[in-house]
Amino acid sequence: MSHRHPEGYGVPSGAPPVPDAQLFQDTSGAPSPPPMVGAAAQHLMSNPMMTAAAMHYGQELASQGQAVVDRNIGRFVAMSHLKTYFAVDTNYVLKKLSILLFPFVHKDWTVHYQQTEPIAPRLEINAPDLYIPVMGFVTYVLVSGLVLGTQQRFSPEHLGITASSLLAWLLVEVLLIWLCLYLLAVVSQLKWLDIFAYCGYKYVSMIVSVGVSLVGGRQAYYAALAYSAITIAYFLVQSLRLSIQPHVTEGASKLRNYFLLLIALLQPLMMLWLTYTLISYQPQLTPS
Repeated sequence: MSHRHPEGYGVPSGAPPVPDAQLFQDTSGAPSPPPMVGAAAQHLMSNPMMTAAAMHYGQELASQGQAVVDRNIGRFVAMSHLKTYFAVDTNYVLKKLSILLFPFVHKDWTVHYQQTEPIAPRLEINAPDLYIPVMGFVTYVLVSGLVLGTQQRFSPEHLGITASSLLAWLLVEVLLIWLCLYLLAVVSQLKWLDIFAYCGYKYVSMIVSVGVSLVGGRQAYYAALAYSAITIAYFLVQSLRLSIQPHVTEGASKLRNYFLLLIALLQPLMMLWLTYTLISYQPQLTPS
């Protein structure tokens, strides 16, 4: 919509008309070189229409996901158990995020509760939760929309494709891990919701890696991804080694080590697979 100052209000009578602001870049001619990533990100975040569209789509995605959970998840798991995985507070979330990002400074990985029944994560920092994975899922979808905007290819459809891809690969991961537990005959105290939680923690590392790329470019992305791969692998090995055959014998120790190695390698590979196509995009410039 064109906005003009009415005569006599803010513009003197007889002054030349102010041309309309150019809302969209004319791409009919020869393409211009792509803008710097930092400037593009700043422009995108300062665009209220783009920001509002991304936020609205993220809220709608979260509400739709909650509706699906309310309708269908009760068929497979008791709602009381599911709600336990979301029983967190601010102190727990901040401390858990610090452990995910800096796991080497965390010393006590012992689970101080009986693992036959789930416990509220706010009461046990080493217990798995689903709040951080779900919020990380939604946040990563929004961050990917921001990156797509800096690449001049944002659309709500892309956000939907990203969310569907993340969910599909998450299901593949969980099924693969569950199948490995069965085939290797590994004795484990893990529940399938625990596996969802541990697989979902990688979204925090993915957000950091992609977010860093907006500021420092592709080299910063590779550095952040390499660090995140090490931290998520270390976190998972330390968290799972006491849940998988805690009273392990010498003959069964190899199976546990193989399984832990699989988990430690799978998550960094999935992080690279899910983020690289977003970062590696290069605009194709046609010669004038």
